[in-house]
Amino acid sequence: MIAQEAGEEVRRNAQKEAKLIVKEAEKNADRIINESLSKARKIALEIEELKKQSKVFRTRFKMLIEAQLDMLNTDDWDHLLEYELDSTELKAAAREEEDSLA
Repeated sequence: MIAQEAGEEVRRNAQKEAKLIVKEAEKNADRIINESLSKARKIALEIEELKKQSKVFRTRFKMLIEAQLDMLNTDDWDHLLEYELDSTELKAAAREEEDSLA
């Protein structure tokens, strides 16, 4: 009888300990899940913020490139390339400068 009671006591203690272990594991699992959900929400918010920033950057960069392209497409470049310099005018200007320095 005593051995049977001792066996029952050991079994009850093992069951209590098992319940405590399961309860602690469930508590840890809940904590891990909540932390993971919190991190996932934070990451999702960061992703949305990065998307907004990338849209703003893309828009600004596109505007910059279009402005530069407009500058390249102006007639000023054509006028610059078509401009011809008369060498006699240059020589005369150089002589005038030399005369004024002398």
